[in-house]
Amino acid sequence: MHAYTGALFHLWVFLGSFLLFQVELIVARLLLPSYGSSAAIWTTCMVFYQAVLMLGYFYSSRVALAAHQGRYRWTHVFFVLLAAAVFPFRLHPFELHPIAAILLTLTFSLGLPFLALSTTSVVAQGWFTRTDHPSRSDPFFLYGTSNAGALSAMLTFPFLVEPALDLKQQLLCWYLGYGAFTVLALLCIQRVHPALADGAPRAPADVQAASAPRAPLASRVTWLLLSASANALLLAVTNVLTLDASIPLLWILPLSLYLLTLIVCFSKRPPTPRGLHRLALGSLIVAAGAALFALARAQTSLPSLVLHSAVLWVGCLLMHGNLVWCRPGDPRHLGSFYFHVSLGGLIGTLLLALVVPLTLGALALPYLDHGLTGLLLLGGLAARDAMRRGQGLPVSRVAPYFSAGAALFVIAVLALSGWMLSRGRIEGSRTFYGLYTVKDAEGLRLFQHGSTVHGVENLHPDERGEPLSYYHRGSAVGRVLSSDSIVRERVAVVGLGIGSLAAYGRPGEHWDFYELDPEVERLARQHFSVLGASPADIRVLAGDARLRLEEAEDGHYDVIVLDAFSSDFVPTHLLTREALALYLQKLRPDGLMLFHVSSRLFDLVPVLTRLSAELRVQGLVSQTERLTPEELASGRSPSVWFAMSPAPDVVAHLTRELPFRQVQAPPDVLDRRVWTDSYVNLLHALAN
Repeated sequence: MHAYTGALFHLWVFLGSFLLFQVELIVARLLLPSYGSSAAIWTTCMVFYQAVLMLGYFYSSRVALAAHQGRYRWTHVFFVLLAAAVFPFRLHPFELHPIAAILLTLTFSLGLPFLALSTTSVVAQGWFTRTDHPSRSDPFFLYGTSNAGALSAMLTFPFLVEPALDLKQQLLCWYLGYGAFTVLALLCIQRVHPALADGAPRAPADVQAASAPRAPLASRVTWLLLSASANALLLAVTNVLTLDASIPLLWILPLSLYLLTLIVCFSKRPPTPRGLHRLALGSLIVAAGAALFALARAQTSLPSLVLHSAVLWVGCLLMHGNLVWCRPGDPRHLGSFYFHVSLGGLIGTLLLALVVPLTLGALALPYLDHGLTGLLLLGGLAARDAMRRGQGLPVSRVAPYFSAGAALFVIAVLALSGWMLSRGRIEGSRTFYGLYTVKDAEGLRLFQHGSTVHGVENLHPDERGEPLSYYHRGSAVGRVLSSDSIVRERVAVVGLGIGSLAAYGRPGEHWDFYELDPEVERLARQHFSVLGASPADIRVLAGDARLRLEEAEDGHYDVIVLDAFSSDFVPTHLLTREALALYLQKLRPDGLMLFHVSSRLFDLVPVLTRLSAELRVQGLVSQTERLTPEELASGRSPSVWFAMSPAPDVVAHLTRELPFRQVQAPPDVLDRRVWTDSYVNLLHALAN
């Protein structure tokens, strides 16, 4: 029976955590189209998740003693059942700042079931101490089981769930899983001894007092800072990895490493300090090798990925290892321990997700997050040493000097990085939608979103207003828009950049640029001259392109150009069957659609080829132009463009006189599911 009890609690905690993290990813995926596929969507979701986890642990800490004594057990089961009242989920939109809108949407759509699931680990540990299991006096290993469930959810979502199921099917499976979770809660409660008054055998962890003494202040501060620093490091690394593309696959990697450190440290046999330090040292050697490759400017993003992942792994190992070594010995402090851990997680997440962007966004320094996280890590270690001194435990004499020296080093690196990045920089800006930088280099002015250049202008007076970068006159889009055979009076461009395409506007033409972030228009007009120099009538319409395009008349545009990027990634909701059907609806019967698909990370040509076959519209792909070193130095860049047109004459012209060739979907592409608003498989789009 002991094995049955242990397996039952393991399964309940595992499933609760699995459902908790699966629904995080599903709902965040649902939110992406409404907020332009910004990386800040995930960080804002993390703020919500940490806040609800803190509430869950607060609830658990309040009922922990009652759980130990066997009272109020059934009340918690009713609380779990109450969450089903909000099924199925419905996202409620709010016309507010994106951060406030996402937080309110998540609260009203997901708050109750997420809160119920977030209590599982602590409540299960409290119940477990009232069983007759031999390990009842030390239930911390169930926290490792909880993180194993979370890690399983992270790893199965991008490789199994998302490729196989659309969003409706994912939610249906989740609802069924929640039903199984409720059944397991009922089975677990039957393994818990009744109230103390009934004379049932008492577990060693039971207490006679109605309330527990508060944990020492030094312990509570240590738990809080260690957790805050680990969560801040998680968000700092996530911000870097999602700089080029905000997709679940890149959210999951750092979060999986974070959870893996929790599993290692909160296992039944946690590593000793010596073993953990050896593991960290080996990881740092890997990080050093990756750093050397990154400094050598290797033609791949893998060294940077390995470097940041190794830093996250080492930092979280040390912080979570210290959390385990500083955990309370008194089970009555169990709820307080997890509450302060969750509160610290919320503080660390808030610092990087809200405080830094809102107060220091104008600095727009990519590694500011890492510097502040480093200081927080050192604060956590200093609090640990203070706690150990208060307990009369030995502390290294050089620890304070080491921490102070390391803090000075971090500050010096931040200052040096800021000075190096400021050279040639005109302005930087960090908004909900991204990190923007305007800088001058070798006679050129560059507009950079994340790590990708989205606009270039020559500073020479005779060259101002000339389109460069991917839009130069020799590019596929440049040759199309310079052609007199492409009839156009009204043009729509999704994505502004610096407005490079406006240079092709002619007198009497009307060009509408759809731009999600108003900050982009401000930077384009203030620091670049392309928009102001265009002879065409230019309008910039703020807001999500799909929502704003619905306001246009059917058949309104002669040409529609999709040039929307979040750093190096086209938001997927602009490349679905429903999105392309909308573009065709707003396009004239003899019109033309152009898609900019240049990317270091993804090959979107097969995706658009499959969509063109689905919509029965001929697709064409441009032949990548070859540029000389002199052309590259002048600000021109090679690019790939995909075209679609329902008009045979336009298709014939593109293949005969312009650098396009018709594409036919091969059998393996036709066999793939077409991208829709509820189904996207990014694994098929990864560049080889």
